[in-house]
Amino acid sequence: MIYTALDNFYLTDEQLANTPSVAEGEIDAETEFKLRVYGAELIQEGGTLLKLPQAVMATGQVLFHRYYCKKSFTKHAVKRVACACCWLATKLEENPRKIRDILNVFLRMECRRENLPLEPLDYFSKRYDHLKHDLIKNERLLLREFGFIVHVEHPHKFVLNYLQMMGMGQELMQEAWSLVNDSLRAPLCVRYNAEVVACGVIHLAARRLKIALPESPPWYSLFNVEEKDMECVGRMLCGLYSMPKVEYIHVVSADKPLSHCCFADPEKPKEKIAALAAADASPKGAESPKADTPMTDATGATPSEAG
Repeated sequence: MIYTALDNFYLTDEQLANTPSVAEGEIDAETEFKLRVYGAELIQEGGTLLKLPQAVMATGQVLFHRYYCKKSFTKHAVKRVACACCWLATKLEENPRKIRDILNVFLRMECRRENLPLEPLDYFSKRYDHLKHDLIKNERLLLREFGFIVHVEHPHKFVLNYLQMMGMGQELMQEAWSLVNDSLRAPLCVRYNAEVVACGVIHLAARRLKIALPESPPWYSLFNVEEKDMECVGRMLCGLYSMPKVEYIHVVSADKPLSHCCFADPEKPKEKIAALAAADASPKGAESPKADTPMTDATGATPSEAG
């Protein structure tokens, strides 16, 4: 079992290669990596649409990677966890957003990515209530799993400080800043501490721009970073850039997209969404013609369960 300590959530290569998803033989390592990238990209895109600072998106991505070091992708839906991580990060970084704004953004992203019909979210509908309670439930699961230890240290400040100490120019700083943001798509944040990641992105940025860094003594030795760790960071980032665009991979049997209550059933989504909209539009007290169908029983979590 992996225990969380304050600012000490780092795994060995063996632990990272045997996460719950892989150790139980449910998915392979490549599929897990793609799902990690997909979830991190959701948080980054959602944070951009919500006009959040980069620190909020970075915190949400770190929480996302940490959670799936403890839980399996086949038992906890990527989209729901990504949404909950983004919402929790807004609170931790003191940039809160309304829950309806979070749901609206993630709902729209899912519909656009999966070619589902775009429909406004009615804040007085049962659909909105289910989504809200599902998000609250997932946030509580995150906090319980972390033991309420959610401290995160990002490599961004180290990148700027190290480059300023070496007297490097703005071009290298900008390149390294872009790389450190991209590094959060991969599970580097749970393998290496922030100082190692910072040195790794500086090393890669300098090589891409063909800028020489001090060698006598080696510049990274001043920051207590080993060359092999720094190069591992660079190799993982290069592998990330060589990947094609990551699409959603359905691995959870009970996973339902956001577009239907708690993220709609991928099978026949348009018909089910239309039925749900008709139920919400029916007069109060009237019996819905779809009330006895399995659709209303597959919400994932009722308000009483979420509470």
